[in-house]
Amino acid sequence: MGAGLRTLLKLMIRCLLGSLGGVRASGLDKIPRTGGVIIAPNHLSHLDPLLIGALIPRDAWFLATDELFTVPALGPIARRLRTIPIRQDSPDRAALRRAIDVLNRGDALVVFPEGHESMDGDLLPLQAGFVLLAVQSGCPVVPIGIWGTQRALPPREWRPKHAGDTINVCVGDPITTAELIEGTEGRRRFEVGRRELDRAMRELILRAKQDSTR
Repeated sequence: MGAGLRTLLKLMIRCLLGSLGGVRASGLDKIPRTGGVIIAPNHLSHLDPLLIGALIPRDAWFLATDELFTVPALGPIARRLRTIPIRQDSPDRAALRRAIDVLNRGDALVVFPEGHESMDGDLLPLQAGFVLLAVQSGCPVVPIGIWGTQRALPPREWRPKHAGDTINVCVGDPITTAELIEGTEGRRRFEVGRRELDRAMRELILRAKQDSTR
């Protein structure tokens, strides 16, 4: 899909989000405009990839479960966007290699570290793949907290509805690879990296929740 069509699609998504209650976003300026970067939001709804793609100030690739490609309406959009499908039932080294290539080219990559939608809004245990991507590419990780998409399009549902309030997005400061793994090596890096990103994401989700009550 060309840049012009991606711009048009972003505009259409923003109109859709506006009809569902609108979006309040903070910290978008913290996302680097150039260079490889991993963008790591929490995952509450099938709307989340569309939300992030429409909001962030640069084009991005998405690492998405192959399940997304079977979702009515969203599947065809995913096929036309810069989406790398990854299997959930077994290690998908080919998808990870493609993702690292994207980062090494200096592009942005959106990764949902939980791997699946949260059914109750609580942050799920983070998977280790994002740590591998960060270590092998040397790219920073930008955590993002989302709140409200689960009201507009609840998990496992396909028909969006008005969220009853704005959808809130809070972007955190980039975390360098050194900050993420804190000098650890081997398998210990994955445990430490998950813990560091978990802490940052929980803080941002809490801020997004608080914004929704104002």
